[in-house]
Parts: sequence; structure tokens; C-alpha cells
Amino acid sequence: MSSTFEDLGIAPSLLKGLYDMGFEAPTEVQTMAIPHILNGEDLIVMAKTGTGKTAVFGVPILQLTDPEAPGPLALILAPTRELAVQVDSDLKLMAKHVRHRTTAVYGQHSMNTEIQALSKGATIVTGTPGRVFDHICQRNLKTQHIRFLVLDEADRMLDMGFMDQVRRIIKTIPKNRTTLVFSATIPPDIRKICRDNMKNPETIEIESRTMTVDSIQQKYYRVRENEKNAMLHRVLMMERPDSCMIFCNMRVTVDRVQNFLVKQGYDSRALHGDIPQEKRLKTLQQFKDGKFSLLVATDVAGRGIHIDDLSLVINYDVPNELDNYVHRIGRTGRAGSGGRSVTLVTGEDIMSLYEIEEHIGCLIEEAEFPPEAYLNENRAAIDKWMQDHARKITPAPPPPKSKPKDGQQKRSRSQSRQSNKRSNDRLPTAAPGAETPQLTVVPPSQPNIITKNTHNAVPITAKDRQSPAPAAEETTTFQENTGKVSFLQRLLDSIKGKKKK
Repeated sequence: MSSTFEDLGIAPSLLKGLYDMGFEAPTEVQTMAIPHILNGEDLIVMAKTGTGKTAVFGVPILQLTDPEAPGPLALILAPTRELAVQVDSDLKLMAKHVRHRTTAVYGQHSMNTEIQALSKGATIVTGTPGRVFDHICQRNLKTQHIRFLVLDEADRMLDMGFMDQVRRIIKTIPKNRTTLVFSATIPPDIRKICRDNMKNPETIEIESRTMTVDSIQQKYYRVRENEKNAMLHRVLMMERPDSCMIFCNMRVTVDRVQNFLVKQGYDSRALHGDIPQEKRLKTLQQFKDGKFSLLVATDVAGRGIHIDDLSLVINYDVPNELDNYVHRIGRTGRAGSGGRSVTLVTGEDIMSLYEIEEHIGCLIEEAEFPPEAYLNENRAAIDKWMQDHARKITPAPPPPKSKPKDGQQKRSRSQSRQSNKRSNDRLPTAAPGAETPQLTVVPPSQPNIITKNTHNAVPITAKDRQSPAPAAEETTTFQENTGKVSFLQRLLDSIKGKKKK
């Protein structure tokens, strides 16, 4: 068995890309399968997820195709959008030091963007069956030059009902090609497709059923259904993972668990089929980049998604299908590295757990929750971990100062002019040719008495009060604020020559 990638006959430019990705030595499936593909043989590979299958077909295809030749030269079919994007991303990294162009096509993605990418020429196209078939029907994707056809996660495509589209796609591809099928299991329908569309395929089966789980520390806790959330919170405080995926069986459960974690202050996100595709891809990329630490998901994210250094997988629900347990915990302990998994098991789930143990060929350890004293003793570490993984809340910026609109400014000016006009209308006006009366206010040192006459108003001094007023003038004195008749009304009546009644 080859111990290095050089021993497998891989070109130096591709070796450099593999080493840049962090590959050090080939895995078992890579060692067994890559030489057959480099020899141009059809191949059926039965291996669990997480064994490095993308490199098994990606490296030989990149090495055996000419990037300058009319394309596409290879077509890879994947069951989910997430897997298609992941495979294309890995191929781009492998092709970092070569001139190949790759692209991905999948549902709920811009058709125009995909058409432009296909028109520029791509050596390798990865896509979901439905979108690939749409492009073929619209003649955006030309298949006459395809030399490699890959069915990745074939059993999953069968489960999702894509086999009819897969058969139609295969009919459009030249028969003179290399066909590669990767599947965890080979049910009868998949075996028939292989028999009808492959030329003397070699079958490689990784015998160890536990190769993707034997390096993972697995344990389970018995819980009641109504205490699952509280026990999930306790598991997180005990394990304190740097990154964690929490798997649920149903979308509604994902939303409920996500809401609980948010209320507890965790920085977490949800991922399931009801979330728009663009947001799902963005969420997954942010999780890979370490922007947040907890991802709650259904099994839509359980297969074919590579996440580096995932610390912990929690099965909030025991999976309904046996293989899904392997696919879930396979997100941690990738390619033989260590990992941890925890499963919450209710009384109704215990028989399903026994079936999983039989399926993977090993026993899962039952663990007991530690007493409250353990949490108290580790309170400082728990508080620090929770603070490091708390939800970041960005304060909302202060609202901008609103400026009055033009119409409001105009109305304000108009209202001001009208107000001034009304004020002016209330002031008395003299008749044409009449002398405008003058008002004189008594200084503070003098008595607060004002006199009004038909000509001028003058202050009354102490001497004036001792002498009678001239008979020629009709003089009226009054105290301010008497409240009988307003001064302005009396002045107006005086101007108009009216006599006081």
C-alpha cells in the first residue's frame, strides 16, 4: 500500500495543491482507488463519508484532462446543493496550481450566473441532477465532450428521488467515458444503474464499517423528552466545544432548539430545508470560517459537508436512519482525526440506539450527568467559555436627525406669514389723515397710571393730581388691569370719535 501521494503517481502541480489543503498522506480509499482511475477504469467505491472521497475522483480528473480542450470534460452529480458547492470548492483548491476552471450549478441559484460561467468554459461541472438536466435541455451545458461522469452519494440521490433525472442525464453523455460511482451502500436500484451504464467496473469496499467512527469518542445520556433542552445546555457547559453541530430530525425541532439557545445567550444559527438557499450557503460558510460556534441542523447538512476541526457533534434526536448516525458524527474526526459525539436518548429511543450499535459494530458508552458540584467547581471555566461563545449583539446606530421636508418648510413659512398677518389685523389703524396716537409708559419710579386723550397720552405727575384737569380736554384716568374695558378698545373708540357710554 502506498504511503505517500507521490507513490500514487500524482502530478507535482496537483501535489502542491493537496499539501496546501493540509493533506499529508493518502487515506485508505485514496490509496486503493486513485490508481484505478488514473488507469481509466470504471470504479464503484463503497465508503462512508469523511474518508476523502472528493480527492479520489478530483485529483485523477484534473490530471487526465486538458484545460485548453473544449469542455466540459467531467460532470459530477451530487444529491444536495451544499455538497455540490463543497465539491466545487475542494476542486478549486486542488486546481490552485493548474489552469483548470470549475463551476457548480444547483437549484435556487441564478441561472444567468451559471450560464455565464458555462459559456466561459469549464473543465469540470458539479451540480444537482435537476439543475444539470435543466441546463442540458436548454443547451447551456454541452455534454458531447464529457470523458468523466461521477455519481457522488449515489444512495442519497436514490433516496431523494433523483434517479429518473440521473438516467436521462446519462443518456446524453458519450458512452466512451469513465464512470465513477461513490456510495455508502449499494441498493438494488443503484446496482442496476451500475450494471447498465458501466464497463466492467472494479468494486472497492472499505471493509471496516467503523473506520469513520472508531477515532471518535462516542457516548450517550439518558434523558426525558421534556428535559432535552436543559440537558443540551448542561452538555454544552460540560464539553465546552470550540465548534459544535447539533442534529435534529425535523425542521420544527431545529427552530425550537435554536430559539432556546438564543435565549440562553449562545451564538448559534439554524440550517434546514425551509431556509432560503442563499442564506443556507452563507450560514454554512460563516460556520466554517468560525464566525459562530453552534450550528443546529437537520440531516440536510449531515452528508458530504467538510468542516475543519469540528470539536463536537450532538445528536439532539436519535436519527431515524442507521446510516445517518455515521454521517452525522462523521462531521467530526474527519479523515482519521479525533472527534467527540454525544447523543441524547429517551426511553423510546433506546432500541434505535441498540440498532445503531449493531450497525457500526461497536458499543456506545453510556455516561452519567455529573452532580451540580462539578459545575460549581468549574464555574470560572464555564463562564469564560460561555462569554467567548455568547451571541454578539451590535448596538443599533442612533437614528439620523430628521430634516423637515421642503413641503413642511413651505407650510411653516406660510403659517408664519398668516400668523403675522392675523396679528397685524388685530392692531388698530388710524383713519386717513388722522394723527397717529402715541403711547407713553410711566417710568417705574412714577405711579403706574396711564392717561388717554384724543390727542396725546402723557404721564400724570403728583403735581397734576393736585390740580384739576383742563376743561378743554376730556381726561380719563384708570388703574392698569381694571378689567373693565381694554385699553386698545378705548383707544380705538377715541380715534373713531365715539363717546364713552
